[in-house]
Amino acid sequence: MNRKEEEIKKKLLELETSVLKESPGPLASDNKSTTLTTGGSQAPATTVKSDLCYFGGLGLIGIGILMMFQHVTVGSGVMGMLGFGSGGFGLLLVPLMFGIGWMFYDSKARAGWAITAGSVALIFFSILSSLRMNFANIPLLSMIMILLPFAIGGALLLKGMGGPKGVQEVLRKEIKQIQKEKDS
Repeated sequence: MNRKEEEIKKKLLELETSVLKESPGPLASDNKSTTLTTGGSQAPATTVKSDLCYFGGLGLIGIGILMMFQHVTVGSGVMGMLGFGSGGFGLLLVPLMFGIGWMFYDSKARAGWAITAGSVALIFFSILSSLRMNFANIPLLSMIMILLPFAIGGALLLKGMGGPKGVQEVLRKEIKQIQKEKDS
């Protein structure tokens, strides 16, 4: 038994020395700050940006857009929708019907597809151009409450990106990336 105990002790000592040789040095920490940094001599320290501020800012800007859209009324004239008047698109139905007929006659004809697609696109843009949008009359305090999420959201978005220096850093990286792609 004595010999087995000595072998066990010897193996434990070998294991302990190998573990001590493989263990890294102490972790780097900054006791003065609450920002997280990566330590080590190989990589530079980077500050972790606040995702909560970033996504909170995006959310507030989205809420501001929704509140703004709630006060915009959209309408159009009945005569314009039927193809009469200045905003009508009734004549655009002729090439649309011609293109659809051509597509049914020969489904592989690219010209029929192009005429149909062009007519649909022109009808869509004609409808959009005939719309009237009006901003409803609201009190000044309501307007301030609508614009407030834009201001707070923009500030939080800027803070989430690391402040003005963080934005400059991101822009510099983007410019360098574009220059590298342009050079290669």
